[in-house]
Amino acid sequence: MIRDSHSNFGIISIVFHWLSAGLTLFLFGLGVYLTSYGYYSGDYLQYAHLHYALGLILLGLVIIRLLWRLTSKTPKTLVNSLPTKIGISLSKFLLYVFLFTILISGYFICTAEGQSIDVFGLFQIPSVMLLEINQLNLAGLAHKYVAWGLFVLVILHAGAALVHHFFIRDRTLVRMLKPRKNVQ
Repeated sequence: MIRDSHSNFGIISIVFHWLSAGLTLFLFGLGVYLTSYGYYSGDYLQYAHLHYALGLILLGLVIIRLLWRLTSKTPKTLVNSLPTKIGISLSKFLLYVFLFTILISGYFICTAEGQSIDVFGLFQIPSVMLLEINQLNLAGLAHKYVAWGLFVLVILHAGAALVHHFFIRDRTLVRMLKPRKNVQ
């Protein structure tokens, strides 16, 4: 099944989910690793450019994913409790808000002095504005602390999926692993 249905995720949503998750976790780990280097270290610059390029790729992926989500059916949740449904909606909303905050603040940090970002030599993303030092510091703080907040949200998200799988024993996790034809 390519597209989502009322009861299952299609392959496109599944690929978007796992690519976003993998890139997000990799970028988080790389970002933490980068903080152990001095700014002018050769290793820092090499890994920082990887971090910038992959961050922009993730931004594009998340935009496409959000457009896909807004124009596709959304499978029904497998729970009936109103508080749980509200929690699910809130957590998804926060995941997107945190992702966009991190990615956009990262873009502003990288382009603060007017320089463009090179994406693996394939293309460049230009700067849209110069930042004053206080704006740059604010973007850096947002990037750092919202990234840690996202990390906590991701752990809670994964934990909730595991609770559904092992304790509630519903198909919440399974339907994000493998597309199926409509099954009630």
